Parts: sequence; structure tokens; C-alpha cells
Amino acid sequence: MSRPAFSEGILVAIIISLAVTVIFTVMSAFFPTRWLLQFMIAGVSFSYVVYLLVRSTEKVGRLTVVASWASVAILTWLFSPSIIVTLFVHIGLIWLVRALYFYTSLLVAFLDLGLTLFAMAAAIWTLSYTNSLFLGVWCFFLLQSLFVLLPADLSTNNSSKKSMFLGGRKNTTEGLKKDPFEQAHQSAQAALRQLAAQR
Repeated sequence: MSRPAFSEGILVAIIISLAVTVIFTVMSAFFPTRWLLQFMIAGVSFSYVVYLLVRSTEKVGRLTVVASWASVAILTWLFSPSIIVTLFVHIGLIWLVRALYFYTSLLVAFLDLGLTLFAMAAAIWTLSYTNSLFLGVWCFFLLQSLFVLLPADLSTNNSSKKSMFLGGRKNTTEGLKKDPFEQAHQSAQAALRQLAAQR
């Protein structure tokens, strides 16, 4: 399965934003805000992690990732001192899963971490400025969808260019070198010419 497209990321951002807004609006009348926010952060994090695992081409370790996510989520639920800490933990889990399943370069993984932190800052600013939960969540996941523009490995392009350069050079040098059969054929012709000259 290929990596998700940017348009798919926009659709995912809209779906998650709508779901979060509707659930929070309906359930806030029945549950305490802190408990509801913790539940929704964990639910959105799990949904997005599952989405990443489904869209990844890697098949190894998925059950381990889900089990690890569940363990960290439970510990965060029990011992997190604030909603902000819970939010950072779950966003860190999203970044970790993406770094493990979509990149082979540590540098690209750190670029993705920068993108994630920027998305979180933009979402918090949007939420505080507009007081709209929908826009805050949508802004975060919209910026998250830009991860598809990051290459799996920065050295891939350089190595391909290098291999193309070396390949062209190799082909040139191979063009200068003669094929062994061609060399044998020319040696045989030279030997025949020498025999003919001796006659």
C-alpha cells in the first residue's frame, strides 16, 4: 500500500474535527470536562495511530505498537497532572509511530517532530484565538497531513543522483572497455592476418 496523499490527509482532518466537535458538544452535558477531554485525546490519538498503521507499508510490530500505546495511555490517564501533559504524551505517540513506520532516516524523523510541534502550536493558537474546537483540531491534523511531503530518507535522492552519476560514468568506462568475446574475436582476426601475411 502506498503512502497516503495530501488530499487524504485533508479528508482525515475534516472527519476527525467533525467527530471531536460533535462528541464533545453532546457529551459535555453528561461528563466532567477534564475526564471528557482525556477520553477524547486518547480516542483521537488511537484512531490516528490505527490510521497510520493501516496506511503504512510496514507489517512488522503492529500489535506491539498497539499494546505499547495502550500501556502509555493507561499510565497517562492515571498519573497525568494536567490535560496539556496528556496532550503532549499522545502527540508524542503519534510522532513516534510515524517515525517508526514512515521514515528510515533519523533526520527526517526529527523534521517530522518539528512539523508536529509546529502543528500543535498552531492548533493551540487557533483554539485560543477563535475559541473553536473544530478549527483547533482541524488546524492540527491539516498540518499533520503535510508529513506525506517528507521523503522516507533524505539520502535517497542524493544516492539516486550519485548512482545515476556513477552509473553514467561506469557506463562510459564500460563503453571504453571491450567485451571479452569482442577481444577474442579481434585477437583471432589479428592471428589470421599474421598467418596470411606469412604466406
